[in-house]
Amino acid sequence: MNLLDDVVTSTSSSMSTPDLLRLVQTLAQHIGSHELRFWARAELTGYLPAHWLPAYRGPFLLPVDGEEDAARATVTVEMRGPLAELSRTAELVRDRAADGNDAAEADRFRARVAAGIDPRIALMRLCAESTVVPAPLLGSIDETVRNRVLEIALDLRAVVQETAAGLAVSAASLAFIVDGALGLAPGLGTPAMTSPLLQDAAAIELVGLMSAVLADVHRAQDAARVVLEDEPGAVKRNSVQRLANAVRSGRIPAAPGIHPDDAADLVVDIAAGHLGW
Repeated sequence: MNLLDDVVTSTSSSMSTPDLLRLVQTLAQHIGSHELRFWARAELTGYLPAHWLPAYRGPFLLPVDGEEDAARATVTVEMRGPLAELSRTAELVRDRAADGNDAAEADRFRARVAAGIDPRIALMRLCAESTVVPAPLLGSIDETVRNRVLEIALDLRAVVQETAAGLAVSAASLAFIVDGALGLAPGLGTPAMTSPLLQDAAAIELVGLMSAVLADVHRAQDAARVVLEDEPGAVKRNSVQRLANAVRSGRIPAAPGIHPDDAADLVVDIAAGHLGW
């Protein structure tokens, strides 16, 4: 059994998700996927503020129960911490909810928000309450990661060739599978908001058009960067098609009220208009 088979088998075994991700890092090294290795490492160690964030980790606009000030009745939360920490936090939140004694935690959370302290989950600090960050939302991250790993491994198994040197897969197939499963744009580790590609008027207009089609400005910026990246014509068409496939599959969420198929077609139309196709 090769390394890829080990990954497939491990997704449904008792292996912990962090250990599964370490196996994925090894697989990524063997097949030469920088994006897959970055994703596995970020899930293990946490996402830095400048890093791209998967849709299943936020940002989420969550209600804060009991707030009299409507302006502070919701809070935006990004789940950037290490996966093991978030899973453990889910257990603690469930325990606190079961005890029915979270009033003090709720007061502490609101006081920190009022003081201007960033309420994101990061490293070993949690600033939340069970009614703000529900345990099922925290726990779903672990399950989503395992599902992504299985999806990638099964798709790779269909195209990977075993050679004397190890596992071999074409760059196009690898990019299509990884990008489709994770909803990635080229330059995964590059902060989209600070990218020089997004600084001129035409780029800002492109982000605005994408924002009307995709779920939020972060996804719109990622999509714009795909369109603006300097690539040869054939490669560019492939990149835009991969982007559309990610939208169609729901890996890059469409804006509310827009069907993913329609959003994917609109993304291609916007890209074609900008590129003069």
